[in-house]
Amino acid sequence: MKTLIIVAHPKLIESGTQKFLKTSLTKMEDVTWHVLDVTQPHFDVAAEQALLQKHDRIIFQFPLYWYSAPAVLKQWEDEVLNRNFVYGTQRALAKKELGIVVSTGDPQRGFVAGGDEQFTLSELLRPYQALANKAGMTYLPPFSIFQFAYLTETAKQRLVIDYQQYITNAEFQNFHGRELWFEDQLKQKLADSPDSQKLTQILTAIQDNREDLEELGWTLSMIKDDEDE
Repeated sequence: MKTLIIVAHPKLIESGTQKFLKTSLTKMEDVTWHVLDVTQPHFDVAAEQALLQKHDRIIFQFPLYWYSAPAVLKQWEDEVLNRNFVYGTQRALAKKELGIVVSTGDPQRGFVAGGDEQFTLSELLRPYQALANKAGMTYLPPFSIFQFAYLTETAKQRLVIDYQQYITNAEFQNFHGRELWFEDQLKQKLADSPDSQKLTQILTAIQDNREDLEELGWTLSMIKDDEDE
């Protein structure tokens, strides 16, 4: 699976959040980090459309500006996502995935029913869900980052893993898929450090755990089948 991250940030150099996210993907394969240039008056439509077609998972990544994305993303949409390309004769994005990575300096507790903002982020991002539907894409649940500057080191480490999975794991929404992703990551690290006893122990523990869970699931399935008869 190839992932395209379309970064829309008018002050990218000043953003600690975006720098952190980009660094977390340093060793990730099949990921393209594509920054929208706010200094250019127009986009190269053919080049942008070709880039979209080469990838399977499309990510719009931006800070929340007044309950929406920065203006550069709207301009990119207006110029690049023309009718024929999206839902006319070409339908070039059909069967691809669309995900949203959004960051905000406001606390998470404000984006709940009855909270200060009165709306969840998922509700505020609904236009992107409509876009995915119109284009025949699969809309992924948004990935939200609240008050990055105040996160603890432990929370940032957790954010790295969750973000990497959102970007690179085709099955990040289920436990089994996340577990297999961890196994693959450990195997890659072991290939670079074959003598690491600690990594080997962790990998073995995860694999044993998975086998136990799969056996338990099979047993429960058999019990259910017996009850249905």
